[in-house]
Amino acid sequence: MKLVNKTKNRVVAEEIGIAVTFMQKTVGLLHTKEPASLFLKTRFGIHTTGMHLPIDCAVLDADFKVSAVRENIKPGHFFFWNPKFNNVIELPAGTLLRTETTLGDILALEAGL
Repeated sequence: MKLVNKTKNRVVAEEIGIAVTFMQKTVGLLHTKEPASLFLKTRFGIHTTGMHLPIDCAVLDADFKVSAVRENIKPGHFFFWNPKFNNVIELPAGTLLRTETTLGDILALEAGL
């Protein structure tokens, strides 16, 4: 899958994993030593405890509109948001800035070609 910013017509992530099971959501990017992207559903926030790399995070509403962002979350930190939103994108640090992804943008997951 790839992640596309429909508002700005640009690719945010060429490859994005999708965490579906409880274990996939719990482990997330913890064991990743190379920059990676992940989509998951959670209302409870995320943590970077035990991670090797900082990440950017975008929280999306039901229509995949960006409702909250946090850039450069360093290992050992937490990020909480309004629990009415549960679509979460974790990205390598600097991705939101590089792709100019901001509040209000509409994102989409698309099958890779």
